[in-house]
Amino acid sequence: MEVKRSRGRSGNVDGSIHSFIKGEIRMKKYIWLFAAVLLASSMVLSACAPAAESGEEAAVEEPTELKIAVITTTPKEEPWNTVLLQALDRVAAEAPHGLEITYTFQELIATPDGERVMRELASSGEYGIIWGHSVYPDAIMNLAPEFPDIAFIGGGSGYEPMGDNAYWGNMFVHESAYLLGILAGSMTETNVIGAVAGFPFANVNLPIQAYKDGARSVNPDVEFKMNYIDSWYDPAKAKEYALAQINAGADYIYAERFGPFEAAKEEGVYAFGHYADQNELAPDVVVSSAMAYWDPIVEYMVDEWWDYTVNGEAYDAPTDDAVHFFMAEGATDIAPFHGFEDDIPQDVKDLIDQTRQDIIDGTLELDISDAEVVSD
Repeated sequence: MEVKRSRGRSGNVDGSIHSFIKGEIRMKKYIWLFAAVLLASSMVLSACAPAAESGEEAAVEEPTELKIAVITTTPKEEPWNTVLLQALDRVAAEAPHGLEITYTFQELIATPDGERVMRELASSGEYGIIWGHSVYPDAIMNLAPEFPDIAFIGGGSGYEPMGDNAYWGNMFVHESAYLLGILAGSMTETNVIGAVAGFPFANVNLPIQAYKDGARSVNPDVEFKMNYIDSWYDPAKAKEYALAQINAGADYIYAERFGPFEAAKEEGVYAFGHYADQNELAPDVVVSSAMAYWDPIVEYMVDEWWDYTVNGEAYDAPTDDAVHFFMAEGATDIAPFHGFEDDIPQDVKDLIDQTRQDIIDGTLELDISDAEVVSD
């Protein structure tokens, strides 16, 4: 094949061939550049493609920590608060789902201020669960729809089932109070026992009524004295009512609030603690306590948050009742008898143990009454 030679721009021969080669080099560069762009585009499209196309769900990065905020109207020392914080500590130590669980606690937040404080907590973006451990129903109902990623929970009476991400948790220690009633009814020397409580709310009335029923199960003739102080925290008033009951003959008093222990110490009678083991507050008078363990409810709320955050399951707070657990599920029990162990007859302790087992087994079902309790 004959190749016609001509002089290129360089002044050298074979200029057309030189231009052709340079053109080919440019073309190859464009081809490689185009191929690189195609490869990069395919990688981006592959990363952005819906998981359904490959038959796999997109992986969700699992959280490693959960922060919980707790607010309440009463001091930290109030057993209602103490036992929740103890439960949070125990659950945190177990690290469910491998989470590092921490919490903040704000006390003495009046009910009207609840929404403001909760809004500040929710707006911070730090907390997965906000726990109003007092009567804050309006605050939770108003805020839950506004912050759908947060699980709100109201603890105690004064709420109604709310649904979605607004939970209601309640604590009933009536089964344990019934056992303490058996002890009081068996041990009383005056045949008069009493109780001092805060407000006539459901989760207050239930253990008091059960305490009364437990005493009457072994001593049908026992006389019962009852007073509400119409406050969640007024030790002086609670002590005053306890002294009045003691003057009326009561020698065993169920102290649903702080205050009666002082009266019992002054008058040489006995008392029972509520929610927490309160023997250390008055070792000479507190025979035992009706214990509350919030652990099952804390675990329930952590699981609800986890399922929403990781598994994409919608929050689904019960709409028919509060979240609550009983003795069979580890939510309540009685505290040890401490220094009174040897003072209680063995047959009384045996009856308490058997009744406790019957409750756990379901062979004994206690009457659940949340009506206001009155004196005989």
